[in-house]
Amino acid sequence: MKRLILILLCLPFFLFSQEKKKYEKTMSISQFAEELKEAADQGIDYTLENCEITYDPVRDKQYVITNTGDKDFEADALIKDIHFPDTNIVNIENCTFGKKHNVGGMLMPSITFQNCQFGEFKFHNTKESRVIFDSIIATQLEVSLDTTIGFSITNSTIKYLQCINSSENIIENLSGWTSFSSVDITANTIGRAWIDNINMIDIRKNNFDWLRIHGQSCSIYIKENTFRPSFNILQQISQSINWLKNKKYDFFLWNRSSCEIYSKNIASLSLKDNKFLEIESTLQKDTLIKIIKSNNTDIYQTWTSWYNEDTSVFNLMIQDHEIKERMEKEGKCIPTEQIELLEKYIKKNDSLEIKYKSYASLTISPGNVNKLFLSGDTINIFSLSDVNIKEHLSINNIYVKKYINLSNLSLPEYRRIKLDKIFIDKLGFKLDEKTFYGTENYAAIKENNIPIEDYNNRLEDQVSSLKLLIEIFQANGSSLSNDAIYKLKDTQKNQKMCEYYQDANVNTWFNWRGTSFLKWYSDYGMNPFKALTYCFWAMLYFALFYFFFYSEWDKIDRGFLIKRFNSVMDYFTTEKRIQDFYSSSHDQEMTTFTEFKETLDKNKVYMPSMLASLAKPIYQMSLFRYKLLNFSYKKAEFMAGRKWVDLEKKDRYWIGALTFFLTLTYIIYLVFIRALNSIVLSINAFSTLGFGQIPVRGFTKYVAIIEGFIGWFMLSVFIVSLLSQMMSV
Repeated sequence: MKRLILILLCLPFFLFSQEKKKYEKTMSISQFAEELKEAADQGIDYTLENCEITYDPVRDKQYVITNTGDKDFEADALIKDIHFPDTNIVNIENCTFGKKHNVGGMLMPSITFQNCQFGEFKFHNTKESRVIFDSIIATQLEVSLDTTIGFSITNSTIKYLQCINSSENIIENLSGWTSFSSVDITANTIGRAWIDNINMIDIRKNNFDWLRIHGQSCSIYIKENTFRPSFNILQQISQSINWLKNKKYDFFLWNRSSCEIYSKNIASLSLKDNKFLEIESTLQKDTLIKIIKSNNTDIYQTWTSWYNEDTSVFNLMIQDHEIKERMEKEGKCIPTEQIELLEKYIKKNDSLEIKYKSYASLTISPGNVNKLFLSGDTINIFSLSDVNIKEHLSINNIYVKKYINLSNLSLPEYRRIKLDKIFIDKLGFKLDEKTFYGTENYAAIKENNIPIEDYNNRLEDQVSSLKLLIEIFQANGSSLSNDAIYKLKDTQKNQKMCEYYQDANVNTWFNWRGTSFLKWYSDYGMNPFKALTYCFWAMLYFALFYFFFYSEWDKIDRGFLIKRFNSVMDYFTTEKRIQDFYSSSHDQEMTTFTEFKETLDKNKVYMPSMLASLAKPIYQMSLFRYKLLNFSYKKAEFMAGRKWVDLEKKDRYWIGALTFFLTLTYIIYLVFIRALNSIVLSINAFSTLGFGQIPVRGFTKYVAIIEGFIGWFMLSVFIVSLLSQMMSV
């Protein structure tokens, strides 16, 4: 019992002593700055652990900036102009800077490193402070924000940046400082950056080689940054057997320049006006060794093959465990022996080429995102996959150079989604580092040595993505749904093409070519008036064919033309007048009408007077026509019963000219009549498929039947397309 009472009495002292032991020592900010400067001047590593760094407004006046004139002292520390060599390590762990106060809702003093240079700088678990880096140079900067409130970098150059917070449930616990952290990165040049589990992320106007954001976040805002390819983030160096056979280039350098967002929970993600650059070039062979030596510790994946002097081929894997262990200790990816062998290989192969191809891409996958916004970004490859977007999705005015990949998406109500046409134009996929959009012909696939089975499998994903886009556009009443449907039909046409080349038979050929015809003829039934236009062109082409063949409708053939030419020769070689060529037929016609009048006069008393009154104008009109023709023939007469040989020279000139124009006019008349009859015949044949007596002879009759079948087919498709458009909402 006495022991229990003693333990209870001593417990507060014990707990108090435990709290005190949290920081093993205390120093002023001026002492901290002096120790840093001394280590930098000596070129040695510096480590500070479990220390409370205080701000004394008098003694530390050189390093402390007072923010307010309030009674409760609040100040920021400023350390500048400290330069460590690139090889040194600075490690600050489990330290606190200044004293926490609640002034205007702000609970943080800050420490700023300005115009400093570091090799490797590790800043871990600083207690409730804001850390600022301004205009620094660092090979590697690691910051842990488990208890740090904020972290910002401006105007700095950093090869590798890592910022991590291991706290859980960030989004749900915004009210507690222990779970809140913010990162502000502005106007820097950064090689690789890894940001993990940070609540508020604001990244603006930076140059990145590679940026990856992971974990949970309340808000991520990425604006006006440039992502550029660089050898600093070389992913793989490979030598392909196919490339060796083709003799195009022996080595290929891969680059993983990108912005990758793999966050399991994000409340709001916004990217605006970012640029993702692309580089493609052939390098000098000496450059390969320089790249490997300078980036030997940064290559994520070693090359697929290693050089063997005996076989002049590279071995696939490093199996020597001693070499692996030595590489791990030295922090290298490639052993020195292999680099030396590679140098020998380069010297032996004068024709060696090295292909370097890189493009910075944007990847968002996987995780939960409440709101996602993209606007004004210029991207090479955009991948959005395995993402659950809960509330809102807006992607507008972005420019994608290569392709967009969409897969396994869970989206909000479609009315809350806004997408633009780029998703239709650039929706595609990559095979063997070649970009495809699902609309390629077979020659393009074969030229790139792509197996038709692999291409067809990727088309299935393309079809699923397009169907999703169609549903979104239709739900929003956007006309882009028609463009998406057209792209879907194009992709499905290529699926039929793949089916034919995988199993060539009549059925698969007609399925493929029939779909190709529908694309050409009516845009897969979406443009009926395009189909109608082709119908008119088809009728005109057939009419042009009929123009050169005889038709019962105009009876214009060689016999008809010979008869007309004989009449003209008679007119110029005899004393006949124009009236003489038509008098016999007109006199016979007039005799018929005269007999009709005599019969009418003789029988008018035997029938109702009304019938006689109706019949009389028929004779009068015929008589008027007869007299009008005779008058016209007399006025048109220019030979006046003379022969051509009897004409004077001046009369021959004007009569010859008149004859030329009359002949030309008559030819134009005949051409017009023949063309009109040909067009009418073509329209009749095209639109009726069988209409009784065909007014053509010989094989032209079979052409008319073929036209009728073609017209039946084309008009049927036109009608179906028209009805489909009329019934669509």
